[in-house]
Formats: sequence, C-alpha cells, structure tokens
Amino acid sequence: GLTWAAAGSGKIKQITHASDATLYSISVTNATSDHAGSIAYSITPSSSSNKVMIHFTIPQVKHTPYGGLRVRLYRDIGGGGYSHVTGLSGTASSSRLGSLFGNYDTNGDGNRSSTTITGTIVDSPNTTSACNYKFYFGNGDGATTIYVNRTQNDANFNYTSRTRTHVTLVEFE
Repeated sequence: GLTWAAAGSGKIKQITHASDATLYSISVTNATSDHAGSIAYSITPSSSSNKVMIHFTIPQVKHTPYGGLRVRLYRDIGGGGYSHVTGLSGTASSSRLGSLFGNYDTNGDGNRSSTTITGTIVDSPNTTSACNYKFYFGNGDGATTIYVNRTQNDANFNYTSRTRTHVTLVEFE
C-alpha cells in the first residue's frame, strides 16, 4: 500500500485511473431524465470509513442550442444499480434540479462551440464493495441531443476536435 500522507490529511490507500475516447451522442428524452454518457470508472475501497476523491476532465460537451444542460455523477455499489449521488450535486429546489454542472448555452455552430467540465469532488461511499461511477447528462429544456468527446457535427475539418474523458479515483483515509 501507499504510505504517503499530505499535511493535514489522511493516507492515500490506492489510485485508479481510466480514460474514455468514446464519441457519445446522447438522446435526451425529456427535461428531467438523465442519460449515461461515460464508461464506468471503478474503485473498491479497502475500508468503509475511507473516502474517494474523484478528479475528472470531460474536455468537450456540446448540445443543441438551448440552455439547461446538466451533468450529474451516478454511482453503483456492488452491482446494485446506478443512482444519482445527490450529496455531490447542488441543492434542488422546486423545479430547479441539483447537478455538478449546469446551464451552459452553446451560442455557436455545431463544430466550434463546446464547454469543458472538470473538477475534483470527494465521495463517502461507506462500503468495501466495488464502486462504479458514471457521468450522466440531461437538459432542462427538454428533448435534445448532447455530444461528449466530439462536436455536434463532427465534420472532417482541422478545427474539429475529438477528445478523451479522463478520471482518476483516489481512496484515502
């Protein structure tokens, strides 16, 4: 095991990482539905009291020209099914949904305008079973298509990029 410890924090127990170059085209069915847009990123904590730090970069997210984009983190513990980790999202109120990221408006064409979503969050899964994390996407304006790791048009031009999502999971005491 790792024995390194930063000042004022616990010891790092393990680090896992993965990246995903899948070019997702996600059909959102309505304003409140969430749809998986990443592979599963997995870690199995060695103690139920340990925490999991999740660092992620989703370099390119594009959707049709509406506001209301949302990104949420979902977790599956031991194969029990994916559910929204509400404690890592903002506070929902009335019709406003809690999310990790939200409300991006494209204001551009289908090859050039996208947003980058990156951050570091800490989860307390309270388990020693396998924890699988996925990013889910939705759009509060209703039915639309969201594109991840690609532009909307994905046209064959030098200014059109294809990207890769990166996630690192760190278990620590």
